[in-house]
Amino acid sequence: MTIRKLDTGYEGDVPEDFNIPPSGIEETDRALFDLFDKRLAFQVKVKEQSTKVPVVFSTGERFALTRRKRAIRDRNNALILPIISIHRTGIDTSASQGGYGTPIAYRDQQNYIVRKRLDPKDRNYQKIVNKLRLKNQHNVASRANFARSDIFPGNVAKSGRLASRRNLNNLSFMDDPDGDLLHDDIGNNIFEIITLPYPSFMTITYEIVFWTQYMQQMNQMIEILFSQFDGQDYGFQIESKTGHKYVAYLKSPLNNQDNFGDFSQDERIIKYSFTMMIPSYMLAPIHDGQKVPFRKFYSAPQIEFGYIQSSTQVITEDKSPETVVDYDKFVLSDVENLNRYGETPGERGQGSERLLETIIDPFTGKETTRYVRILTRNQRSGETVASSRITVDLQTTLDTAPD
Repeated sequence: MTIRKLDTGYEGDVPEDFNIPPSGIEETDRALFDLFDKRLAFQVKVKEQSTKVPVVFSTGERFALTRRKRAIRDRNNALILPIISIHRTGIDTSASQGGYGTPIAYRDQQNYIVRKRLDPKDRNYQKIVNKLRLKNQHNVASRANFARSDIFPGNVAKSGRLASRRNLNNLSFMDDPDGDLLHDDIGNNIFEIITLPYPSFMTITYEIVFWTQYMQQMNQMIEILFSQFDGQDYGFQIESKTGHKYVAYLKSPLNNQDNFGDFSQDERIIKYSFTMMIPSYMLAPIHDGQKVPFRKFYSAPQIEFGYIQSSTQVITEDKSPETVVDYDKFVLSDVENLNRYGETPGERGQGSERLLETIIDPFTGKETTRYVRILTRNQRSGETVASSRITVDLQTTLDTAPD
């Protein structure tokens, strides 16, 4: 048994006027950096003056220094202490998410709906359905705009006016009983639905190192850290500059790595390191050369059900992505337009069903049969044009889709 793969979330058209800030690795890094640099605001006394403790995000040579017991120095070879260094050590994308997995980390869902709004096409659609039951406006459908009524309720619109045979308020004889023409009536509308791919969840691990020269300074920094936990857990709720929120968890213990055992060559350095883990997610990333993550779809305010009678055999071919394909059909694929199943794709107005057609050779009288598509809709008028000896359009039912 095979299981159909979910859509990637990148199917559909790209909206031109929609964007949301992304969430990813860099946003998580900056949120953690801002936690130590701005929110916790570490300050210690240096020469009887209160001094803010600088925070660095270790990359390259700075990381190499934090792995050893040597502290960071400036251009004059003077120690830059106290200081806090942050280094990202790993990213876990497994199902357990480093022990912080959630029920939504893995889900059979290809996208999220992030916005639903009225589409610009809805303005023209409202002129047809005439929710407000306007009677004397030329560009809004009503009974008064029909010029002829050979077919009930009318079949020809007056010149320069709009008319429709839809059985909605446009055919109503009565005005709106409420008399309120400015009330909200959202339902039978054309909506633009914007989606983005399902986020990718991950847990990012960081190593935090406190560097000082005096134990009193280290005690102050650790107490500031422990006194500002959010809630009852050993963690902090952090927020990126784009508004995405995460939770940073502190993992015990805090490891002491001072150099008190050797004062002969090195200056005294007090160093405490600990690990922080942040369950994060990658949402709507935008990078050069990659696909735009946003997609738009349109709702169907009405669904049409047609009832058609045929005097010959009708077959339908419902194929799944796992259908075995006859590769002999692709022999002439270089000169024919074929779909993935080796068949000529249907044109606009053609149905997916096929009808059995019998052809008689006028010279030999030999009968041959084949299955052919029929044109169920005329591209210009929208009327049924299939031959009446093959199909008969019995009824068409319009069902309004619920909001």
